[in-house]
Amino acid sequence: MEIKKVLKEYNLIETEPIRPVRESMDNAVFVVGKKDKKILRISKRLPIEDIKFEYEAMAYLSKNGLPVANWLLTRSGDFYTLVDGSVAVMFEFINGHHVLIDKDHFPTSVQAFNAGRELGLMSNVAEKFKPSFSRKRDVFTEFNRVISVSNTFIKNFEGGKEFIVQVEEAIKFGKNQKEAIGLLHNDYRSGNVFFNSKDSVIGIIDFDWSCMCPVVKDLALAIVEWSFPDGRTEPNWELFDAFLAGYNSTAKNKYEKGALLYSWIKFATLSDACTYFCDLANDTGLTKKVIKSYMYMKYLFFSNLYKRKN
Repeated sequence: MEIKKVLKEYNLIETEPIRPVRESMDNAVFVVGKKDKKILRISKRLPIEDIKFEYEAMAYLSKNGLPVANWLLTRSGDFYTLVDGSVAVMFEFINGHHVLIDKDHFPTSVQAFNAGRELGLMSNVAEKFKPSFSRKRDVFTEFNRVISVSNTFIKNFEGGKEFIVQVEEAIKFGKNQKEAIGLLHNDYRSGNVFFNSKDSVIGIIDFDWSCMCPVVKDLALAIVEWSFPDGRTEPNWELFDAFLAGYNSTAKNKYEKGALLYSWIKFATLSDACTYFCDLANDTGLTKKVIKSYMYMKYLFFSNLYKRKN
């Protein structure tokens, strides 16, 4: 991978060391430099058109006072370059810290509240975003991936037939909703939010899954991510309430714990489960069970919670 060649296209004080931060099926992320650090992200499956949408979305949010990472331009003024045929972009380094959230570690109520508060602020300006670049992704993209290979799920996945029915119900739910449409971050997890020493949010990153969708989906996914870690059997309701209170403290459109929010949580968690299962479907060496997904188990939890409350 010709990373050093790419770095020469930017006005950088330091081009070494180059340290890998994380790698997924979507991206490879590196920290470049020691004192004057930058972030290099190489997108494995995003077309240039989607990068244009992301760039415009982040510029819009920054202009409206949201603490998003500063996107760096190349020497020639371009907002991306190419690495081995993949799109590469660079950002300013945010000097803050993430909150570790897993089955043994939780954020504080203050951190959850402040994360929700910032998302509420984002939701207000998100509704006014008018992109000039189109984005192929929408709120139904991951569901449609499943439907396109529904026979594979029915034949090769234990529980696949029921899963297809649940996906069809989610699509029907989403198409019958009239929630406000706007810019969706679509991945507002703790790893994408930076705090300072006083637990205030100072940075939001990774808008590569952003799209134009019902804004409430951001709340639905985020509130689960901040209160219901993988490996737990139910949410930490204190953190759930703290995040929701933070969101409602700033958001124009406010939500209560109840059927509507739970339905959107089901929608968001099932969408994430679709991503996992579609990627898993290509692995011929694994025994495939629909139940073996943390997000799907969270979907089932809120499905059962809704039934109990009705």
